[in-house]
Amino acid sequence: MVLVALALVTGVMLGPPGPSAAPAAPGPAASAAPAPLLVLGVSELSWASVRELAAGDDPQLAADAATVLQYAAANAPVNLVQRTIGENTCPADGWVTLGAGMRARADVSHTGPEAACSGGSWAEATRLAQADGYGTEPGALATALDAAGVGYAAVGDGAVLALTNAAGPPEAAEPGVLPAPAGDGTESAGERASASTAAEPDLILVDLMSTAGSPGGAGATDTESASSTTPPGPARAVHALAQALRELTAPARVVVVSVADPQDPSPQLAVLPAGTTSPRGSDGTLLVGPTTHRRGLIQLTDLAPTLLAAVAGQDAVAASGLTGGVLALPASGSSGASAPSTSTAGPVSAADLAAVDALADDAIHAVASNRAVIPMTLALLAATGAVLVAVAVGLRHPQSGRLGRLGWAACWASALPAGIWLSNLLPWWRAGAWAPMAAAVTATAAAGMLTGAAALLALAPRLGRPGAALLLTASAPVVLLVDAAAGAPLGFNGPLGMNAVVAGRFYGVSNTAFALAAGALLVAVAAGADRFATAHTRRRAAVVVAVGVPGAIALAVDGAPQLGADVGGALTLLPALVALGAGLAGVRLGLRRWLGVGLVTVGVVGAFAVADYAAGSRTHLGGFVSQVVDGRAGATLVRKAAALTAPFLTSPLALLALVIGVGVASAAAWWLRRTVRDARAGVGAYAWLVAATPAWPGPTLRGLAVLVVLEVLVNDSGLTMLLFSAAAALPALAALLLSRWVGRR
Repeated sequence: MVLVALALVTGVMLGPPGPSAAPAAPGPAASAAPAPLLVLGVSELSWASVRELAAGDDPQLAADAATVLQYAAANAPVNLVQRTIGENTCPADGWVTLGAGMRARADVSHTGPEAACSGGSWAEATRLAQADGYGTEPGALATALDAAGVGYAAVGDGAVLALTNAAGPPEAAEPGVLPAPAGDGTESAGERASASTAAEPDLILVDLMSTAGSPGGAGATDTESASSTTPPGPARAVHALAQALRELTAPARVVVVSVADPQDPSPQLAVLPAGTTSPRGSDGTLLVGPTTHRRGLIQLTDLAPTLLAAVAGQDAVAASGLTGGVLALPASGSSGASAPSTSTAGPVSAADLAAVDALADDAIHAVASNRAVIPMTLALLAATGAVLVAVAVGLRHPQSGRLGRLGWAACWASALPAGIWLSNLLPWWRAGAWAPMAAAVTATAAAGMLTGAAALLALAPRLGRPGAALLLTASAPVVLLVDAAAGAPLGFNGPLGMNAVVAGRFYGVSNTAFALAAGALLVAVAAGADRFATAHTRRRAAVVVAVGVPGAIALAVDGAPQLGADVGGALTLLPALVALGAGLAGVRLGLRRWLGVGLVTVGVVGAFAVADYAAGSRTHLGGFVSQVVDGRAGATLVRKAAALTAPFLTSPLALLALVIGVGVASAAAWWLRRTVRDARAGVGAYAWLVAATPAWPGPTLRGLAVLVVLEVLVNDSGLTMLLFSAAAALPALAALLLSRWVGRR
């Protein structure tokens, strides 16, 4: 079937045979016409798996992998984010996402106990699109091609699914159901395109995993023999892809893509034609993704607008409503697209493999990051809890030496968020199965180094312990926000950050980064403002400056479209800073003032969003304005609201964790309230703290309360935001207070 599919492609590229044997000389219009666009799709294939097969013992598979590597070296290889909806992506999900230009799914079988893919249908994709709330239109690419009068063809099950829309499936496909892999697998789109273009489609999608039926289904005797023992998964995919590349006999613009890997949700391989450009340029030899802002990383949702622009122009993309990034494909054919039909390939040079090696390492980095998030979260919360319990016990029987040791322990805990981000400077992800442990050790060491530096600074007479503790508290917001402003090189694919597997965000300030940075920021700003205001006679003016300047900088970094691009963070941070500043200045905020704060907050975030939309950059802020304009914002808000409750409605363990967490928090609040009341009455082991505690922790706690309430409500991470903010703020608060109490007992 592969030969039949490629015969169709070759017929399109060479044209139908005419009555004359002598070909006509191409005219100016013919010479200027772009080469046909061919998409070769496989599944379960990453750059790491191709490298492994190239170095394996099977000579046929090694030759197949070498063919793919040679082709990649001559063109533009990238990693592809395969994430659609849910943790796993089946091939049907990947294909329907490719055709929709937005994340979609058509196969829900992998969500069951067996977690295996069984296929999907366009009818199921449509039903799920309405239920998922992303505003996805399955078949949007085919609809846009129809509107532009561009001919297209589909070869194989997945390709047919991608090019099925509300007008029906491609010709000869049964409506609403994936066609069985019978016949030649070729389905023309002629009935829904003009007759002139249908005869010679400009775009052809080929599902190589379907057209082959099974390894060796191409019909060539030598290939059948070699591939009959090919195991499933990456080996089957690389064999089908190499065979297709060898059998191309005429130039075409070829896009190679692995649409899904349900067994290993890591970035997949993709190859774009040589000469492809990105609106965000390149980083060395690798393209920068238009929507990811990352080197060598594009999204599956970028392909639909890219393909449409290549065959119908940018105006067609603008009219289609497709929101993915557009890469500019060249008009000429891909390099190496007409490789000779051979069963072996020569060795690939180290220079040619440099880009592939970098992409494979990036994919490994992403997978390690995804696997490290939960262990690192638990480690951070455990360390924070242990330090706070130790501090609570130590304050019952205060001694100067013990308080000093507890103070440095709290300093270390407050430096952990910065240490986690800085750990990404070292290649911890290359430790294989031990990567999460390597990340934890690296982060612990980095936090220890920051604490050691603070201990040296504490020796300075003008700074002392309180000043050193304040600098260490500021390390988390400084490191995390500066990293976001620089494009998040430490936060992306980090042990506790966003990554290319979850693929919720690729740049700016993630929910986790905001919760950690904002929690520590409020504590640092409060302590710094109190220190600054004490040295000035006009306390209110000093507080306004001390809170307003660092707060404005943090807000700009967090909310600016080209920096943090964080809608929820900007909506949260401004009211929290206002609550903090008002408390420190002794100003009471009534209902009318809070309404004013709300209006100003919405105005600031709205200004960020409108500026981003007007500039056409379409980050998270501008993208939301675009959704408001086209009417999809309501669905987005409903989906994000549902994300707050969905984990507790669908997972008994999550619900149990919520109940336990609320119970522990309630017990802690009850104990704290009773202890504070007794201490103010001069009763209990903590009574001595009343006279030793400055005034600023009270406004700080009120500012933190505003922070956590708002961030839980406006961010889809929900209650995890509270945990991260507490993990950053409480050790910092303890460290700053202990630095004042040392020597007083």
